[in-house]
Amino acid sequence: MGSLDVVAVGELNPDLILDGVAGLPRLGQEILADRATFTLGSSTALCAANLAALGLRVGIVGKVGEDLFGDFVLQSLRERGIDVSRVIRDPAVRTGVTVSLAYPQDRAMVTFPGAMASLRGEEVDLAYLSGARHLHVSSFFLQQALQPGCAALFRAAKEGGLTTSLDPGWDPAERWDAGIAGLYPWLDVLFMNQVEASALGGKAEWREGAATLGGQVSTVVVKQGRDGAGAMYFGTWHEHPGFPVEAVDPTGAGDAFNAGFLFGRLSSLQPRLCLRWGNACGALTSGHRGGSGAFSNRADVEGFIRSRHEF
Repeated sequence: MGSLDVVAVGELNPDLILDGVAGLPRLGQEILADRATFTLGSSTALCAANLAALGLRVGIVGKVGEDLFGDFVLQSLRERGIDVSRVIRDPAVRTGVTVSLAYPQDRAMVTFPGAMASLRGEEVDLAYLSGARHLHVSSFFLQQALQPGCAALFRAAKEGGLTTSLDPGWDPAERWDAGIAGLYPWLDVLFMNQVEASALGGKAEWREGAATLGGQVSTVVVKQGRDGAGAMYFGTWHEHPGFPVEAVDPTGAGDAFNAGFLFGRLSSLQPRLCLRWGNACGALTSGHRGGSGAFSNRADVEGFIRSRHEF
């Protein structure tokens, strides 16, 4: 594929999204949903898909099984122009899947990790990274086999001249460790939401947690849902209030935000403008069913921002 702008490393799986769900599930009872959508899922793939939609050249490294879910993921990525030449197909594992119950305010998810838990750091082709500008990793806490080699992966990327970013996501074990502190010296951007900022920063108040992490990573970004997002950039806090939209499905909105922010950063925009791009991509995605496809190109996002009188 030639030189790349971004290589995304991480989990690959489809999503089954159920929305219009009548309340919360209860044992022994059946509830109904108004709609079911089977679509590309996983934070790494969704971030990559949205980066590609913004016009960046994207490659992805991950692992899927030799099964129908794996076929679907690979075809979905190819259709978005993403290089999948370094995706491993392993017959010994099954491709994972996430079932997402989408509510207007947020989502509840059940994930079968499958192949995502078996990708190892030494399976990532470092020569492939050398042709890129940026390395992004998502869902650190879900990728148990990747965790031991993740610091070495980021270090190799930095030493090769790439910038780096991580969105660790939720820790199902709620221990918030797995060696993540060893990654901070090699990170340029750390993405979190408010709960994750508090947990990773070891503070009850999320802003204090973000400030603590800001002493270890040059750019710490905190996604705040309807309230927009903020970023601590070399010790200075920047904010953007976000774009009010009618939420249809929050699935993948945070991953779309990451793509917008990284697009801004790779375009050498100032932090607040990176936040604006992130919020625009996230808002468009929350008003769309599925975590990708809310915008087809950069002009769609520019038009949305312009419609809100911010251009």
